[in-house]
Amino acid sequence: MSPADPALSDALGRLRDALTSTTLRLGIVGGDEARAERDELANQIDDHLLPRLASMDAPLLAVIGGSTGAGKSTIVNSVVGDDVSAAGVLRPTTRSPVLICHPDEVAAFSDGRVLPDLPRTTSAEAVGRQLAVRPHTGIGPGLALLDAPDIDSIEDANRELATQLLGAADLWLFTTTAARYADAVPWAFLRRAVERGVTLAVVVNRVPPGAADEIAPHLSSMLTEAGLPDVPIFAIDEGELVDERLPGDAVAPVRGLLDDLAGDAEQRREVIRRTLAGALDSVEARSARVLGAARHHDEAAAELLDDVTTELERARRRLADDLSGGTLLRDEVLDRWQELIGTGELMRALQSRLSSLRDRIAAAFTGRQRQAEDVAGELTSTIERLVVDHADALADAIHRSWLDRRAGVALVDDDSTLRRASLDVRDQAARTVRDWQGDVLALVAERGSSKRTTARVLAGGINTVGIGLMILVFSQTGGLTGGEVAVASGTAGLSQTLLNALFGEQAVRDLTRDARTMLLDRIGALFEADANRYRTLLWAHATPPEITDELAGAIAAVESAR
Repeated sequence: MSPADPALSDALGRLRDALTSTTLRLGIVGGDEARAERDELANQIDDHLLPRLASMDAPLLAVIGGSTGAGKSTIVNSVVGDDVSAAGVLRPTTRSPVLICHPDEVAAFSDGRVLPDLPRTTSAEAVGRQLAVRPHTGIGPGLALLDAPDIDSIEDANRELATQLLGAADLWLFTTTAARYADAVPWAFLRRAVERGVTLAVVVNRVPPGAADEIAPHLSSMLTEAGLPDVPIFAIDEGELVDERLPGDAVAPVRGLLDDLAGDAEQRREVIRRTLAGALDSVEARSARVLGAARHHDEAAAELLDDVTTELERARRRLADDLSGGTLLRDEVLDRWQELIGTGELMRALQSRLSSLRDRIAAAFTGRQRQAEDVAGELTSTIERLVVDHADALADAIHRSWLDRRAGVALVDDDSTLRRASLDVRDQAARTVRDWQGDVLALVAERGSSKRTTARVLAGGINTVGIGLMILVFSQTGGLTGGEVAVASGTAGLSQTLLNALFGEQAVRDLTRDARTMLLDRIGALFEADANRYRTLLWAHATPPEITDELAGAIAAVESAR
């Protein structure tokens, strides 16, 4: 714990960085508490542990904190003997923290060593998170007194700042009232004092005359039972204010505590060492709770990612089923295909078993480019609608699966666009099908180029042959490993007969398998890209698992350095 050895400070800096990188933004059980724990610990490392390790002899920081209406600012002004912190009936009165120190020690609190994220001001009017530094001889050298916002303020920013300031303290002057000392909010902070080993004194303000002998012992027993024995308790009787300040004898015990610390360097060092040791002792348990929440977040994120992967696989299987068995071949497609190839003529050619069959096929195909384009257009329109329908179904399935998980509800519940495929899918569907048709034509040309007669057919009607292969892809059942059966009409079945005549049965099997694979891959890539909307949304909120691993390593590094 020596400032001469930087190992502990380096390890704490690494832990601070890991904590601030651990976002914990998914909606899981205990998420709010884990984020508060993370923020408090990261702030305390910056505001107290690192500055104190760097300078054990720097002035002691006493923070006076407590509930709304406890009279903190009035007590500060009364102890100092001057109006250094605004007090009044409006709640909350203290919005910006006020730090009072001896004039000789202004530099110790103006350089950003303590509470580095708070801008400083010496003006009479501090704004927001500005730290107002007020030099005054009413505070002796060697310490500073900081008046913090209310711990139970109705304003979130005030509560968070009060928590941060108490985390930076070497000494808590915890202030409450005779009517509220047993309330839940003060005790939530006092329990933090137990865990963190904070040096603590409690000020009970507005005690009815004669009630101190009853309240102080009762509060002392409550503190002892909570794990805070031997805590000094200062009871301030309720009475009339003089110039908006308490009488000198009412605050004399509090003033005496501060004077003793100012006059005794060894006593100050003991308070500083005790609070520092307690804060360091608490780091392991507090950071372990954040780590546990981070791992829970990782698990929740993994489940959401698995949902996306699972629904993608289901969508691909459903798509593969709907692309087979002839269900995609509407009458318009088959009619145009029959018109294109002239079924009767080709059937007679096939039945004659003439050796010039390929020449007859070539003659039938030549000069029918426009008709081939019409059939391709019908196929494009049909497949495009199928792709969009399946993409909508995929989006709806992912959306519903995320709504079934606590971590997913907050991500998708308010975004109706996530229930359907994105507009980009609708724009890209036709292009995807056209690109696949280009793949099929290239595949047919490649496989037929090695055969002279087939090449002659392709030269005259490669588009027609390609469309025949497309129709064959959509008319197959029973897999593509052999024994295919064309289940559409005889017109569709002729596609297989024609292609077998051109390429041979095994080559047709290979062509059909490869063409089908290309289509599924292209549409699958389109689905994958659309599903990335959900992954992008998730990673905008979830912490990558490697950050959690870094947090675990940083915790171990702190323990090793200690």
